[in-house]
Amino acid sequence: MGENVAVLDYGSRWLKAGWAYNFPTEDEPRIMTPTAVMIDPETPDSGAAPELVRPVKGGKIVNWEAFESLAYYALYDLLGWELGNEGNVMICEPLLTSRPDRETMTQLMFEVFNVNSMFCQDQAVLSLYATGRTGGLVVDIGHDKIDFGAVVEGVTNPTSVRRLEYGGEAVTHYLQRMLANPHRAQQPLQPGLDASALAPRTLDDESAEALKELCARCGETESAFTSACSAPDLDTFTLPDGQAIAVSGAEGLRLGEGFFQPGELLGIPAPSLAEAACDSASCILDSLLRKVGGRNRGGVAMLSGVRVNAWGLES
Repeated sequence: MGENVAVLDYGSRWLKAGWAYNFPTEDEPRIMTPTAVMIDPETPDSGAAPELVRPVKGGKIVNWEAFESLAYYALYDLLGWELGNEGNVMICEPLLTSRPDRETMTQLMFEVFNVNSMFCQDQAVLSLYATGRTGGLVVDIGHDKIDFGAVVEGVTNPTSVRRLEYGGEAVTHYLQRMLANPHRAQQPLQPGLDASALAPRTLDDESAEALKELCARCGETESAFTSACSAPDLDTFTLPDGQAIAVSGAEGLRLGEGFFQPGELLGIPAPSLAEAACDSASCILDSLLRKVGGRNRGGVAMLSGVRVNAWGLES
């Protein structure tokens, strides 16, 4: 146990953990657990209900006591660390992590978890390492923020770091608004489809989150998005709780389009994903490093090697 290196990757919605190996590598994290802690009231006789606390918001740890409980659960209960026989740990840090937060994390790991050694690295750099690259533009779409960073020779360029203050949570809320729209059943569908399946309905946050992950799509081009929305098809998705919900292809496409039109669709006055990616990549002055690896919806020249966070999962 003492020779193993545990990897801890924390996000606003999920905490991922696993083991670092030279060979064979693991494509997915060993465990995933919600970044949430249920805290009982201090006085059990008060009648107060337990409180659900989310210790990470916007890539920043806002409740260190709750995070300590969550890390203990991940390392000891899920990964199998033993008290008195702890190993080494690598922390996958979000971009823009401050020095005081890193110092607090270091103090927590050495004084509370008694680790042998600790290493911190940007999630952007580790994302590229996972693809076998040391340079590229990393777009990390998280639950409540989107980070952009250009990595050159294994080092994040600090001038290229950008953050958008919205993410998957905003898309989930947009889906809830679409489903509750009283005019939802009036949208055009392909001939022969029953529009009554699109009756307005209300979903809680967790159900809407599960539905979003099943039906969200993105048009390859703006013209493809427009044409697909003119007469979309109809799909039925079954949620983990057994609910069956019909979603039109246009609604699924609008979820992905929200990242490219956040003002019009999500109601958020902020740059789009394409604009922020272009702004980040333009900070690399060397034209050879800033070569075109492909063009996205906005015609943005991207650095080669685009990857969404360390394990390709929403944080």
